[in-house]
Amino acid sequence: MKQIGCVIGILVCSLFAATAGAGEGNGLATALRGVVENNLAAFNREDVTATLQTIDTKSPEYTSMQQALPEEFAALDARSELVEFRFIGHDDEFAVARVKYKTVDLSDANFTANILDTITLFHQEDGAWKYWGNYVLGVEVVK
Repeated sequence: MKQIGCVIGILVCSLFAATAGAGEGNGLATALRGVVENNLAAFNREDVTATLQTIDTKSPEYTSMQQALPEEFAALDARSELVEFRFIGHDDEFAVARVKYKTVDLSDANFTANILDTITLFHQEDGAWKYWGNYVLGVEVVK
């Protein structure tokens, strides 16, 4: 797990260095934020197909999400909202952003509302930016 954190840290630093000061990213940042917003809207509608359409099918997380989403939607009445989106950078293949989400469950008093802080990777599939994966930096309990 430590190795993954180090690799992602190096990736983030190198991507930031590659794009810092270049004036790039405004259009890309808007596109990536749109991916996040579309994903959250589909998730909040409990629409498995639409949620999966925001994830790159070649992502290592795609199959697990495909299997987990129907179970999650059946078990919870969770709603998520975007708290913060900060574009970090990109290279010729991946883009990176720091994304924070707040999740609450409307039906389960035992569910702990939280804010998930992530470094999120995006990748283009057939010309469209999609989620590739993320690394959780922290979880804050919301009261």
